[in-house]
Amino acid sequence: MQAQYFCSGTLTPDEFRHYGLATEIYTHFTSPIRRYADVMVHRLLHAAVDRDAGYASELTNKVAMAEQSDVLNHRHRMAQQAGRASVELYTSLFFKGKTVDEEGYVTQVLQNGFSVLIPSYGVEGIVYTTSKGDTPALEYDKAAHSLVSSDASVSIGLFQHVRVVLQVDDSPVSANVGSMRRKLLLQLVEPHVPGLSLTETELSAIRATKPTQRSEAQIIELVTTHPEQVQSI
Repeated sequence: MQAQYFCSGTLTPDEFRHYGLATEIYTHFTSPIRRYADVMVHRLLHAAVDRDAGYASELTNKVAMAEQSDVLNHRHRMAQQAGRASVELYTSLFFKGKTVDEEGYVTQVLQNGFSVLIPSYGVEGIVYTTSKGDTPALEYDKAAHSLVSSDASVSIGLFQHVRVVLQVDDSPVSANVGSMRRKLLLQLVEPHVPGLSLTETELSAIRATKPTQRSEAQIIELVTTHPEQVQSI
């Protein structure tokens, strides 16, 4: 659930609460140069405390304010997605053609994998423990909220120290923009889990492989000239 802007006259008071701040009533009241939602709040407050203040008729039009709120919500989501897409693009450009062996920490445990934070680069990705049609190398233990090997010799839990290999996956993520988009691929090295972790031989083979990829200039040109074709993250 994500916090959204709305006109107070369109929802019941029980729905005014801010779930993140645990407050019953909440609105923006920061600098009006920060975002347009703050400009709207300042205008409404000014009109409420000063009867002689001049203001547009939209401020007293519930339907118009509800429509404005919808626009604000849409633009806010678009800005978030643009920011995430930018991070994904330049992360891929940085790791393009590289095979990086790094230490990290488990930040989330899923039923089919776990998220790993790489402090040295400030990036986070998922190590998947299975793929479609394959038997999982680790089984999810709901009680312990961890992933455990079949012989119970290895378990993966929150904040656990792991070693992974990072590289840009050269297989197309989606069939758009000439299959330009790539994802950062994380593969487990340690702890060793049979059927999941890379062996030193596999790691050496990956390092010796030099994938054919587009140049940075080509990737940036594709993104900037065909933004409508790039799917949201």
